[in-house]
Amino acid sequence: MRAIHPGYRLPPRAAFDPMAIAHLLGHLVLVQVERQSDGGMRFFVRVAGEVVLSAAPVPLMNRYIESSVNLGKVSDDSQPRIIDVRRQVAETGLTQHWRGRLNIPFRFNFADVEYAHCPLAEDGVTVDRILSVFYYHGAPDA
Repeated sequence: MRAIHPGYRLPPRAAFDPMAIAHLLGHLVLVQVERQSDGGMRFFVRVAGEVVLSAAPVPLMNRYIESSVNLGKVSDDSQPRIIDVRRQVAETGLTQHWRGRLNIPFRFNFADVEYAHCPLAEDGVTVDRILSVFYYHGAPDA
């Protein structure tokens, strides 16, 4: 991301060449940020790599994140974090990095999850896509 970041603005999607990080393709997710008239946001999964798809217990591709993950079954803050962290990235234009355990039903639930959510903006200012990389520490083939 540093290599494609122009410094004075956010990089557009076109600046990102997936083949430049071919070894991470299975770990990537690209979501489209859809801004609602009421000020809310929805996050539509455009692309998800094989490792992420293997970890997810539900289909992700071409779905909204909030409809792909059951946000109501766990009492801690893990599931709302899935939406909130992306909202923070979209609102601030800042990358978010985190590592730890999420109390979310996924196939590698024994693994620590590490992720970085990186903002992309066609106009250089308004985040319209978020490129994420996920690593499941201790997961098979991670």
